[in-house]
Amino acid sequence: MVAEFLTLNTGAKMPTMGFGTWSAEDRSVIGACVEFAILEAGYRLIDTAYFYECEELIGEALKNVFATGKVKREDVFITTKIWPTFCTHTEDCLDRSLAALGLDYVDLCLIHTPVPMKCDSPDGKPLWPVDGNGRLIKDHSVTHVDMYLQLEKAYRSGKTKALGVSTYSEKYMEELLKSASVIPAVNQIEMHPLLPQRRLVEFCQRKGIAITAFSPLGGGGAPILRNEVVKSIAEKYGVTPSTILLSFPLNLGVSTIPKSFKKERMIANFKTIDLAQEDIETLIAVGSKSPVRVDHDDFGVDLGFEDWKPELFP
Repeated sequence: MVAEFLTLNTGAKMPTMGFGTWSAEDRSVIGACVEFAILEAGYRLIDTAYFYECEELIGEALKNVFATGKVKREDVFITTKIWPTFCTHTEDCLDRSLAALGLDYVDLCLIHTPVPMKCDSPDGKPLWPVDGNGRLIKDHSVTHVDMYLQLEKAYRSGKTKALGVSTYSEKYMEELLKSASVIPAVNQIEMHPLLPQRRLVEFCQRKGIAITAFSPLGGGGAPILRNEVVKSIAEKYGVTPSTILLSFPLNLGVSTIPKSFKKERMIANFKTIDLAQEDIETLIAVGSKSPVRVDHDDFGVDLGFEDWKPELFP
């Protein structure tokens, strides 16, 4: 059976099914959705970030949840992320997230993306600083390794129980591991059959670094839900394509953080199944030769992913 938890290199147990809170649309519903996710749907992992600009709403929701007495703080695994406009003072970003969430600590804190951005404002805004030509303004005075090393101090002080990264390629991870004294517990990456990233997943797992898959349904519009291979396997098991896609990472020892603000969908996300090895291999093959990446912001930097090429973007 697919595991309910992954054991991190810290010894902590992280739920394999989490609730993602990113929304570029109506943030006003997020608080109510977090309460429902925990109290009704049974989620025990809430994934958020400073960049999402909704942590105060989530903090209020957590306060309401814990006030019921049905769920304790230690029952919920909470992840946040450091936005790189705080590249010279990463702990300040974590402090702001903790204050907004109303927490003394988070269970996991990630470097959101390994691209330091130039910002002189103490609140890290604008979150996407650009020049007159619309190009991202990067901060060349620090590296992604520097950002992580700063965050190790917050780990040692107990503000976060584990450290991790997001959107790190094998190349960037190797650079980080040469200097880090605290091995990342998690690398959060885009992963689905159109972008299986097997080499990166296996590399991290060999190093004792767990993988969390974001955009498991393929992101906005979710074209992979209409993929004929996915639909065929769904018919074989008598389930929906969504169930197959959410079961895919779990069957590979990877956690996932789907996002939905529809109650029926939030509940249905837990209906994952065991897949036969031949079906897992078939799903991996869907995107192995011509991977399709949904999340491909133009950082103007080579992040070390072989597929991160404009001609491959949908």
